[in-house]
Amino acid sequence: MKQCSISVWMGGIGEAAMEKDEYWLWLGTIPGIGNVTALKLLNAFGGDIRVLYEADKKTIAGRRIVSEKQLQSIIYSRNRDRICRAYAQMKEKDIQCLSIVDTHYPDMLKSLHDPPIVLYFLGSIPAPEEWMIALIGARQCSSYGRQVSRMLARGIAASGLTVVSGMARGSDSAAHWGALEEGGRTFAVLGCGVDVCYPRENIDLYTEISRNGGILSEFPPGTKPEGYHFPRRNRLIAALAKGIVVTEAKQKSGTLTTVEHGLDLGKDIFAVPGRIDDALSEGCNQLIRAGAKLVMQPSDILEEFGILAREYKKNNITLDNSEKVVYASICLVPRSADEIAALTGMDVQCIIHCLVRMELKGIIHRVGKNQYVLSI
Repeated sequence: MKQCSISVWMGGIGEAAMEKDEYWLWLGTIPGIGNVTALKLLNAFGGDIRVLYEADKKTIAGRRIVSEKQLQSIIYSRNRDRICRAYAQMKEKDIQCLSIVDTHYPDMLKSLHDPPIVLYFLGSIPAPEEWMIALIGARQCSSYGRQVSRMLARGIAASGLTVVSGMARGSDSAAHWGALEEGGRTFAVLGCGVDVCYPRENIDLYTEISRNGGILSEFPPGTKPEGYHFPRRNRLIAALAKGIVVTEAKQKSGTLTTVEHGLDLGKDIFAVPGRIDDALSEGCNQLIRAGAKLVMQPSDILEEFGILAREYKKNNITLDNSEKVVYASICLVPRSADEIAALTGMDVQCIIHCLVRMELKGIIHRVGKNQYVLSI
């Protein structure tokens, strides 16, 4: 997709950085002015944000970009005291912002037709060389979905990649925690202001993400979560990621809007298979049928990008050689001792002994009749 283009004045000699940021804060918070219109206005005034701010009503109207209602909103929003107060409150909360012309603004967001004119963040922002994988799934996920999200995130983090998700309940939260448990970086893109922890129950996760990655949003500080914000949030997740992994999703799911954005942007799509009679797996199974890559372990994602999967930590649990072979053969699909024997060529009795020891260590658990899956 063609990137948006903009030629912008970067400020005069001696201009304070804080003053420039206040102009961008103004442009990013004008009611009724979206990203596309803001970019058009900026370009119409030669990319000079101060000239745009100081332009009179007649001059702006002459550019034929905004409606009369939008024009009134622009004029009314020029309240220097309000802008300064908002900026001061933002700084008090350690919130930072980047304009679309800042050298640190994530380039991948510019692939969108409507990139955020201003990006707010707590913590840090993704580095230019940082590769991110989106791990997303159902809010009301199953224990299986939560386990899968966590395991995949740990494998991704262990191999040096960063996990990006939406910090929602369920699969998103599990993915963030998985990356953090592995000592990796993770970013949460919110459908509200970065100073609003939503859901509130994720306050500990919110704090850890801000310390080991960052909280990102295009919505100004103080913005409450609204249903229509989340599809917009999802396009940012899709743009930031090299690939998008869906762990669980119903046939009609908000999770799949992220996939739609990803397809528009040419991203690689991955999906975890599930039971054909499980509503939470319908979305994933349909994605696989449509051409998404089937994922059973982290290496299925990493190899697509030419990255060698590294073994992730298992809470400092030591495995002997036989246990390592058995562990490597157990992915996300439950497997019996006989199935593991067919895969590895090991003696069934030896495998059973390994399974018992590994279950006692807490790294696998039994599901169904004599079948085992990973616990971490």
